[in-house]
Amino acid sequence: MSWKAQYRKAITFSYDDGNVYDLRLIDMLNRYGLKATFNLNSGLGMDIGEGSTWTYTDGPAPLVVHRLTIPEFTWAYKDHEIAFHTLTHPDLTKLSPAERHHEVAGDIENLEKLFGKRPVGGAYPFGTIDDPTVAELKADGIRYCRGVESTHNFDEQADLLRFQPTCHHDDPALFDLADRFLALDSAALEREGKYQIFYVWGHTYEFEGKHHWDRMEEFCRKIAGKGDIFYGTNAEVLLGE
Repeated sequence: MSWKAQYRKAITFSYDDGNVYDLRLIDMLNRYGLKATFNLNSGLGMDIGEGSTWTYTDGPAPLVVHRLTIPEFTWAYKDHEIAFHTLTHPDLTKLSPAERHHEVAGDIENLEKLFGKRPVGGAYPFGTIDDPTVAELKADGIRYCRGVESTHNFDEQADLLRFQPTCHHDDPALFDLADRFLALDSAALEREGKYQIFYVWGHTYEFEGKHHWDRMEEFCRKIAGKGDIFYGTNAEVLLGE
């Protein structure tokens, strides 16, 4: 049953790249009864060797980030949604049609084999979107895909293959947006025939690299446990499934 049968407001989270810090966020989300979608690069999840680490440099000091391995994928995300993020994280708009198909369809097929369920959504590497890329996703059965441009609002969006988030978790407006969202009156929304979605995205290594775990926990504590909000994965919230 769709969340819309009972609620007028929903919140969902989206995190990219399948790294070890996902585990800490998952623990936090589970403690607060929140749900997320994790967008995975199945061509880069390796036991050892090239592609297993990279260095994040936007924090106060460089941070070596370890990807989860393919075997770790299969248990780490069991309480949340798995979605595609391409095999190797290229800019899809710069690829040939054959390369684009390989990156998208290959990741979808790998994730289906690993998890026994075909992904229905995902996130664009670098947030880049163009018509050929959207056409490829449609051909591969993808029903929603997220960019990276903040809307700073909660309105439903008609084109889910060009979906844009409310904000990144580092956005200075995050807590102001939370206050606005919490203040929305469900009865008023019902009278207006509206549904509102708060969509937060990011990368979990940013919490570690910028020492922002406490900020995220504060946000989760603030937004969780409200009887008038549905807490779901991207597919549950955007597709009503």
